[in-house]
Amino acid sequence: MRELFRIRLPRAVLGLALLWAGAQVVCAQEDVVDRLREQIAVQGERSDLMLALGNAAVGAGKFDLALASFHKVLDEVEPDSPEAGDLHLRIGETYRRKGDPEAAIAWLTRASELLPDQPVVLGTLALVLDGCGKKEEAGRAYRATLELDPDNAIAMNNLAFLLAERGEDLEQALGFARRAAELMPLDAEMLDTAGWVQLKRKETDAAIGLFADALGMAPGNEGYRQHLLLALERKVDRSAAMDELKSLLVSDFSLASMGKVRELLKAVRSAIR
Repeated sequence: MRELFRIRLPRAVLGLALLWAGAQVVCAQEDVVDRLREQIAVQGERSDLMLALGNAAVGAGKFDLALASFHKVLDEVEPDSPEAGDLHLRIGETYRRKGDPEAAIAWLTRASELLPDQPVVLGTLALVLDGCGKKEEAGRAYRATLELDPDNAIAMNNLAFLLAERGEDLEQALGFARRAAELMPLDAEMLDTAGWVQLKRKETDAAIGLFADALGMAPGNEGYRQHLLLALERKVDRSAAMDELKSLLVSDFSLASMGKVRELLKAVRSAIR
């Protein structure tokens, strides 16, 4: 699952325009923040400038400034309007990034009431609920997201992982995971989730193949390595290639050994298909 607080890295926020920024983008956004502040000092707190300032502040990691800017715009719109819903979404996402999930849930819940037909709102809410352990509520929010957007691969993937973790309806979880992998075939996380579901179903060979595919696509991912090791541990009749791969993953998983690891991953995948 693309998550907030588990072993693996966070998932994308289901298409929300406020994207995680790299270091160069953060610097660029800081420059935008400074320019917008200069404009506002001259032209006043126009709603368009304050909204732009909030967006840039989020990208720069200046979350308190972003919240203050969004709140000023929110004060200028009708409380029950779609515009208010959009601002509740932005504020909720900002609180999520700031590390305040309870505030994020409150704002995103209200956003979902004001924008009931927008899957991005429910998807973001589901992500926060999932990340802070509210699994039943998260499951309902993921399912509601899929009702609005049936081909949302990230929601499917996250729901599949959630069901597998809870040991619930593993057949349905597998269906979600497979469909998500079909929709995003080049995404290693989707393969890893499908492998996790298969491991929960005690389909060890299938899990090994999927984890091997995921690690082959992202060899530096610690979560994928650990999942493959776990599956190999559960395999009773391991081949020589599996044993050698297991030993390498445990003792010498480094750039120097990567060529051998890739060779063994290919051998393992071929042996179980």
